[in-house]
Amino acid sequence: MRFFLCWGFGIWFIASAAFRLVGHYFFTLEEPFLMIGAYILVIPLIWISTIPIYSMKKIKGTQRLLAAICIALPGMLIDAVVLLVFDNVFPNISPDLDRYFASWLLLAYSLILLTGFIKTPFMKENTIHSSN
Repeated sequence: MRFFLCWGFGIWFIASAAFRLVGHYFFTLEEPFLMIGAYILVIPLIWISTIPIYSMKKIKGTQRLLAAICIALPGMLIDAVVLLVFDNVFPNISPDLDRYFASWLLLAYSLILLTGFIKTPFMKENTIHSSN
C-alpha cells in the first residue's frame, strides 16, 4: 500500500500547487460559476486519478477500500494543518473563502474514499467468445 500513500501525496501536491498558482480564479465570490465548476470538475478528476490505478495495480475487494484510504490519508493529514494557516499557504485566495476551500477538500476526499467501494473495473475483461 506504500504506492497508494505516495500516489495520494502526489495528488495532494499537484492539487495544492495548482490552487497556490490559480486558486483565486476558482474560489471567488465574484464568479460563482467558476467556484461551482471547481466542485463539479473534481468528480471526473478523482475518478481519473483513482479508478484506472486500481485496475492497473489489479486491486480488488477490500484491498480497493484500503487503497482508497491510503490515497486520501496523506492529503487529509497535511490539509488539517494547511487549513490552520490557510492565508499563508494560499495568499492568492481570500481568507474569507477558506470555508469553501475546506468544503471542496471534504468533497474531494469523500470522493476518493467512495472509489474504494465502486466495483466497476476501469478496463473491461476480454469478452470475446469463440463459437467453437
